[in-house]
Amino acid sequence: MYAFAAFRVAHFAHVQWLTTGWLPLSLWALHRYFSCGAWRYLFASGAAYLMQCLTANYFAYFGLLPLAAAAIAEAWHRRPPLWRTLAQTIAVGALVGVTLAPIALVYYRVRQENDFRRTATETDSLSADLSDYFRGHSQIWLWRRARPGGGEHELFPGAIALGLAAIALSTRRGRATPHIVTYATIAVTALVLSLGPHPAAWGHRTAVPGPYQLLLEVVPGLDGLRAVSRLGVIVVLAVSVLAAQGAVYLFDWIGPRRQLTAIVLGILIVAESWAVPVRVAAFDPTPDPDDRQAYAFLKTSAEGAVFELPIAVTDEERQMRYQYLTLVHGHRTVNGHSSYDPPLAKFLAGRDYSPFNERERLIAAFRLIRAIGVRYIVVHRGRFENPSLEAAMMQQLEADPGLVAARNDFGRTVVFTLNSDDQRPDDAARWRLISAETMHVRASHSPDRVPLMFDGDRDTRWLSAGPQTGSEWIEIEFDAPRDIARLRMQTAERSFGDYPRELAVEAVEPDGTQTLFRGSVLPQFGRGFVVDHAYPNIDVLLPVNHARMIRLRQLGRTDELFWSIHELQLWERGRGTD
Repeated sequence: MYAFAAFRVAHFAHVQWLTTGWLPLSLWALHRYFSCGAWRYLFASGAAYLMQCLTANYFAYFGLLPLAAAAIAEAWHRRPPLWRTLAQTIAVGALVGVTLAPIALVYYRVRQENDFRRTATETDSLSADLSDYFRGHSQIWLWRRARPGGGEHELFPGAIALGLAAIALSTRRGRATPHIVTYATIAVTALVLSLGPHPAAWGHRTAVPGPYQLLLEVVPGLDGLRAVSRLGVIVVLAVSVLAAQGAVYLFDWIGPRRQLTAIVLGILIVAESWAVPVRVAAFDPTPDPDDRQAYAFLKTSAEGAVFELPIAVTDEERQMRYQYLTLVHGHRTVNGHSSYDPPLAKFLAGRDYSPFNERERLIAAFRLIRAIGVRYIVVHRGRFENPSLEAAMMQQLEADPGLVAARNDFGRTVVFTLNSDDQRPDDAARWRLISAETMHVRASHSPDRVPLMFDGDRDTRWLSAGPQTGSEWIEIEFDAPRDIARLRMQTAERSFGDYPRELAVEAVEPDGTQTLFRGSVLPQFGRGFVVDHAYPNIDVLLPVNHARMIRLRQLGRTDELFWSIHELQLWERGRGTD
């Protein structure tokens, strides 16, 4: 019954949710352990739970609910030796933990680095509504005329399962059976938790937080799961156990005709989840022979990240194809699709501030890509929504020999191999950070916000409070002439689009004014992003100077975006350095 649950039809596209058979095996072994005391069954239970966790990380949390409930109920009913049971449980738990630890540590590192947490809106939208337990998939033949659910909201356990479970719960014998009480409790608990932080029924959401909200606040990592409604698989599992017990009572009551009854029930169970034919789209990752040649070339090329154009952020099929093709060519990729939006993807593909949307800054955008570690740019010609943007990109890549080391054409697909990043080495160990107390700072815009650039708080910022027009400036006057070696402007994820489109750094010296830097800071932004994607530093290295004052001039233009700086720092060279 569990194997043919209608719940599975809604997850044909999720292979990991079709392979959920390890959990009932884990529960069976756990019950056997308490019935006979042989620790090999506890080990088997832990191994099956481990395999289920490796299938889908949701089960690292969800699977603990039935296992913990069954273990507590068995321990209460059978009263096994406390210390022996505790020692064996800790040993098996440690083995499972040690096996999962390397994977969990990677998840934790990525989560911390990218601040991957589900929003409250996302969690609520993918939590179950009570009415979802009465909705099946429209592809199921028997229920195709019933009101279907959508996405993660098709949780009907099946009429046969519910009917047999009702038999188990309605008989005096069933109510007196410990397993019946245990699995009824599991089913109700899982159902309530599947309703998410703010339970809803038939579209009406409660104002009072549910039990899942409490778990979100106390269980580490739980806020990384978005589809809370998938707890419905635990409901289906518990109902299946109840239904099995109900079938036993039914067979006992029927007597000699139990064999025929079993056959009829089997047919009905299969019929109730009959969803044939299963519609599967044909998938060829490289239908274009030009692409096949290009990826074959990449497969034999030296290590290096790949960036594919067009980015096609609104074309999920193309983005997922790019992601899948990493299995073919073997390189890391900047492209891809996920339910999360990593900061780099949002910056490069965002319609509001992607540097690839500003044609006059395309060469700087490509240098940014190189600065973050990209070695290969793959251009799929003829696939751009805007052919003129394709032409502009190709022109910029072809016109900059300092950026491109080699070009390989495969019909309409072109692979550009980039030179290594040309970052100048610095001598930071011999530089001194200049105290803000020795500087007098003025700005053309928002003078009241100037102190926020020096308050040590990365989440406050100075901003121009209007679109960049080319007239913005900041002047930093020193108490004495200094040889400024490095200028650091720190930004933050919320301000990625607020970088200066063209920056000029001028030194006002005793003998006049010297321009120390002029151009795009996108390559410097890329280098800072690699170090800290949440708060990248834009480090501009400056030649020898004798500045009484440093003037920053913003010379570019934007339609909407400001110029902002979260923290501003300067270093000077000591005597005898250059």
